[in-house]
Amino acid sequence: MNELALIFDSLDHMYKNGPFDGAAVAVPLLPWALLLSLGEDDLLRSLLFGKRKDLEQGRSYLVKERKPERALAHFRRSIERGARPLYVTRQHPNHVQKAHAGKEIRVIWLSTTLGKDYVDPHNLNSLSTLISNFVADGPHAAILLDGIEYLMTNNEFTRIVRFLQFVNEQVAISRATLLLSLDERTFDPKELALIERDMVVLEQ
Repeated sequence: MNELALIFDSLDHMYKNGPFDGAAVAVPLLPWALLLSLGEDDLLRSLLFGKRKDLEQGRSYLVKERKPERALAHFRRSIERGARPLYVTRQHPNHVQKAHAGKEIRVIWLSTTLGKDYVDPHNLNSLSTLISNFVADGPHAAILLDGIEYLMTNNEFTRIVRFLQFVNEQVAISRATLLLSLDERTFDPKELALIERDMVVLEQ
């Protein structure tokens, strides 16, 4: 039986989708966690459990998190695979990354301040049109939306649902990809269920 021993104290896992397929792999307990914390997670997960599945075009994904960290990681990987990026955020444009993997990221700031690529959070029609035009402008668009809580404070929930339904439809028609990052603590269970209904939930 093939065995990959990384270090002394270890835990056996079954390896999939690779040269050790079906074999027991010795995984170190403490060093593994340490390497994950040091940013080697993609390499280790690929080695031990198989490669990550890419996000599918034409799909909308929901990421439940307090800060848009996992959604941003997926967004960056989409850019690395050639996606045209659009980032809709409550964060000021000066505080977000505007380029990745040699590609410029278009940043839309949700704000009542007037300016280019600033969208008033009350004006969901304007935001819908902007997203619709972006995904229709070319293939393989990737959209990250992390300001849904801010939109909630400025609009009734039924308007938010209609907005998301419209965006989901545009994403499906144009074979784009949407990543919606939200903090589930800010929604009641019924509201969250309505949002989840038309989206794929990305688990940890």
